[in-house]
Amino acid sequence: MKSNPTPRHILFIKTELGNEKYCKGCDEYFPATKQFFYGTGYNSTITGEPLLETLCKACYKEKYKPNYVRCYNVTYRYGATA
Repeated sequence: MKSNPTPRHILFIKTELGNEKYCKGCDEYFPATKQFFYGTGYNSTITGEPLLETLCKACYKEKYKPNYVRCYNVTYRYGATA
């Protein structure tokens, strides 16, 4: 548990670039698009837009997939083929 909790941040802000969403992992704002955030798989009942995760993609990968390494070697993944 954190000794000094961070103050509550506004989740969305309106800038000249459009709507931006707050990432609670890195304490920064990014454009509220699927380019920067993963979708939750649900859509908003009001607007129909996809709902986004609370962590940006970089923080999400760091937290939930720390040991994930992309492997393009097919023989390593599926074994040697004849």
